[in-house]
Amino acid sequence: MKRITPLALIAGVVLSLFVGGCSGEQKPVSDKITLEFWTLQLDTFKTTLEPMFLAYEREHPNVRIRWVDVPFSEGPKRTLTAMMSGHTPDVINLNPDFSAILANRNALLNMNTALPQRIRDSYLPVAWQAATLNQPNGKQLAFGLPWYITSSVTIYNRQILQKAGYTAPPATFEALPDFAEAVRKKANAYGMMPVIAEHGNFLKELQKIGVKLYDSQGRAVFATDKAMDHLAYFVDMYQQGWIPAEAITESHQAAVGRFQAGTLASLLIGPNFLKIVKENAPDIYKVTGVAPQFPEDSSVKDFALMVVVVPVKSAHPKEAVDFAAYITNATNQLALSQAAPVLPSVTSALQNPYFSQTNSTDLMAQGRSISAAQLLGARAAYQIRPNQNAINEIIDHYVQLAMLGKLSPPNALRQAQREINATLEMGS
Repeated sequence: MKRITPLALIAGVVLSLFVGGCSGEQKPVSDKITLEFWTLQLDTFKTTLEPMFLAYEREHPNVRIRWVDVPFSEGPKRTLTAMMSGHTPDVINLNPDFSAILANRNALLNMNTALPQRIRDSYLPVAWQAATLNQPNGKQLAFGLPWYITSSVTIYNRQILQKAGYTAPPATFEALPDFAEAVRKKANAYGMMPVIAEHGNFLKELQKIGVKLYDSQGRAVFATDKAMDHLAYFVDMYQQGWIPAEAITESHQAAVGRFQAGTLASLLIGPNFLKIVKENAPDIYKVTGVAPQFPEDSSVKDFALMVVVVPVKSAHPKEAVDFAAYITNATNQLALSQAAPVLPSVTSALQNPYFSQTNSTDLMAQGRSISAAQLLGARAAYQIRPNQNAINEIIDHYVQLAMLGKLSPPNALRQAQREINATLEMGS
């Protein structure tokens, strides 16, 4: 098993060549400046984004926005290449995991010091948490500004549930085994397909049930009795045959395929997926319902966030931060969220009636409303680490070994914790 992902290794080696704690060279200020803004595969929404750029230029006559849209999968690689070449974009749309790697090497501006408090307070607290690194010195480094966000909901097949004797999916972990058994035996389908061995998802599972992942010094401390019981809970359901065999080797796309094929009763996924179901499996869509994220009683809600960051090597850091705040403000986030199947990460925008209006016949509006309400009520976010990719690989590996019966849950989690702490020490 790979212990350090290529991405993390490249970032650590390459960035050490050009980041040394300085803020980068400043180019002479001229009357006219160009800010280069990179996004990740958002050219579909150019009719929404380009008017924002034009409006900013009207308000700032000395600034021109040069928009570059990059394929999603190439974002990290192109960012590293640009930073090495000396032509660094001023504002970049990235995911938090890769942003954290850059931030840990002092390559990104700290938004906690670059922006006034009133602007920082406008974002959802959990979104701001998710874009922040807790440093060993006790300080917090906000490596980017939260932008668009999605929060998973539970979608379910009403037809399968009816065969199993249910009208709604379970809302708690305690109710899940009976549901899974009934669906398997009575409906010849699977109740759920938890992908707990993908992208470190089991650590998120543990945080949802109240297991502390790291101590105040940043060391992993999750290998507790409660965590071991939780892993044993999934191992038991897997070995009983109530979870598809491919759940520990395939990605969430396999679960998506099962749901669309009508062999999976429930699925935890972003509400934007409902549109895909409607297009790809209209018969399944007709019998689909939507419910809050499982488990409903957790204060930690699973969500995917994208951020915009400002490299320290930006030629115009002050203007870049101003533009990053502008493109992620309430007005612009609301406009993007109404054009794309995403949610805004600014509290006032998320409180707009557009996200709370529910129509009993509009499944997508229901999903959007449930998702927005979850984010507004969420009280804690999953905290990423600079070497999160390596951490994810370790926990995924040991969860797989436990599910396959090759290690007991206690031994799997103890070994995972030891290796994660070794990885954290290497990355500090």
